[in-house]
Amino acid sequence: MSRKVIFLIAAILILALPGAQAQKHSRFRYIGLDAGMTMAGIRSSADYVSHARNFGARAALSGNYSLSNTKSAETALVFEQKGGADPVFDIATNLNYLTLPVYFKMVAGDDPQLFITAGAYASRLISASRKGVGFAEGRPDTVNEKVTARFRPFDYGLMAGGGMMIRLYENFDFIVTSGVSVGLLKIDDLPGHNPRNYNLNISAGYIYYIGIR
Repeated sequence: MSRKVIFLIAAILILALPGAQAQKHSRFRYIGLDAGMTMAGIRSSADYVSHARNFGARAALSGNYSLSNTKSAETALVFEQKGGADPVFDIATNLNYLTLPVYFKMVAGDDPQLFITAGAYASRLISASRKGVGFAEGRPDTVNEKVTARFRPFDYGLMAGGGMMIRLYENFDFIVTSGVSVGLLKIDDLPGHNPRNYNLNISAGYIYYIGIR
């Protein structure tokens, strides 16, 4: 894992520690499962559209460690689809990642609870493909190819988000969340360009309280 990612994760946890020590509240709190959609793009490259318009899927299994009544640290194992759109033809580059985010979470309110998050992520590329329709000699040409070897196998970056948790039962909440992530690593060795991931996402799911509510 990159030193930059390790530094970012350490900084987030260090910022959270004073509150945790003061309130002696630290403990594993809940696990969550959510799924939704992403809208992704690849910035800083003329080979891709400059705004997010590549749609994909997202699913996450998360765990929350409470630091106080309003603060916690959270991590997750996430499958997410990123990529970008060709600026000329109707061709999408689809990047499938397995992502490990670590982030700080602050909540406000009782029911529903509103929250914001901020942290960092590291990702491993599972597969990449290009699909769509281009043109060769003035005729439509279907494109469907694997391009995994073209992209770097790892990515890392920063993330932030927010959402709402609604109490359903004593140990269950319904959760809606949205977020944005911005990659810091060049994902493709394109001469003269610095293609990097960025991603908007929205998802919904459930959390189950194992510890305190």
